[in-house]
Amino acid sequence: MISEISKRISLFLCRKNIIKHEDIEVYEYGFETICSTILGFIITIVIGLFFRMFLLSIAYYVIFVTIRQFTGGYHANSYFKCNLTFAVVTFLVFGLTKMAVYSKTYTIPNHILFLILSFIIIWYYSPIENENKPLDQEQKKRNKKISIALTLAISILSCLVYIFSVRSSALMAFTQLAIAVLIVITKIEIGGEKDE
Repeated sequence: MISEISKRISLFLCRKNIIKHEDIEVYEYGFETICSTILGFIITIVIGLFFRMFLLSIAYYVIFVTIRQFTGGYHANSYFKCNLTFAVVTFLVFGLTKMAVYSKTYTIPNHILFLILSFIIIWYYSPIENENKPLDQEQKKRNKKISIALTLAISILSCLVYIFSVRSSALMAFTQLAIAVLIVITKIEIGGEKDE
């Protein structure tokens, strides 16, 4: 559906002489990326509203997309599967956050354990390369450093936030844990050693 919409927009712009015929594929890819990003944001907001965590859904989206940009991880082979996977992961993160906080089972030792586990996985395995977007050695080193720094910064922030809002803090930890799980799933699928 996203591919079809992107193709129609690109062809329309070409017919109106806004873009050149030889640039259609480039614009089509750009529109696919934009549509997918908008859909991902809408999915996040809808799930956030469902769990009555609207503001946290925005924070979740920013954290998830920012860290994933540098860590890589599981990539589905179609936009439908990608958005379905994202919706399931988002639903699980919000569901676990709500359940843990309201059952009063989320403690600081659990929080620290989740942060350490996700940090170790991200430090050890990131970045995960996508076959459609290969990385050279310099990009791998840069992405690894940035993903480690982001994960560490979010971990520290979540520990500080824990004092004021266990729910926000838990959401941050579960978000990082979800990213780590997606990395592990990809490593199991493709196999291989850690990236240096």
